[in-house]
Amino acid sequence: MTFIFIAVLYLGLNLGQETSVLEGLYSKPSLSIHPSNVVNSGETVTLQCVSSLGFNRFILTKEGEQKPFLIRDSEFVNSTGQFQGLFPVGPVTLSQRWIFRCYGYHINSPQVWSEPSDLLEIYVSEADQSLRPSPNISDPRTVSQPQDYTMENLIRMGVSILVLVLLGILLFEAQHSQRRTQHASGRKSSASFIVANTWE
Repeated sequence: MTFIFIAVLYLGLNLGQETSVLEGLYSKPSLSIHPSNVVNSGETVTLQCVSSLGFNRFILTKEGEQKPFLIRDSEFVNSTGQFQGLFPVGPVTLSQRWIFRCYGYHINSPQVWSEPSDLLEIYVSEADQSLRPSPNISDPRTVSQPQDYTMENLIRMGVSILVLVLLGILLFEAQHSQRRTQHASGRKSSASFIVANTWE
């Protein structure tokens, strides 16, 4: 009886003027994101819809939109024995929310979808341009990190002040020596004058 009901419903959907979708006939797939669901604005991420059922295609829908966001053919993964669909999403921005579900279906019944996956939201953060690698550099180890020149500048200022102090001391000593020399010469001249007057 259930099979007849589904067949009649499916036939009615195909004969209708507008294409409708029957959801929930198959168990829901799982939806995940790589590498993380927290990304910087402007980046692109990959969503992975996975199911153990042999779906031919996977559909990605976005909350708030009526039409499917993306449709991908399924791929069989030997290591897990499951079928997957990979959806590139981006570049993401802060101006909107990025909330998705995915479904699976068979190509011989494209209007009959699985149950929806659990909701998955991409959280977008403001990109820190000072710490992001240059797009021309592929190896993050070669990216130059921002440097702090405060200590180096303080050392240079200290050395400059020390040099100025030393120059000031040398200049003071030179002037003081010159005054002592002039004073000694004056005293010697005075003594000679007194002796000359005495002999006269």
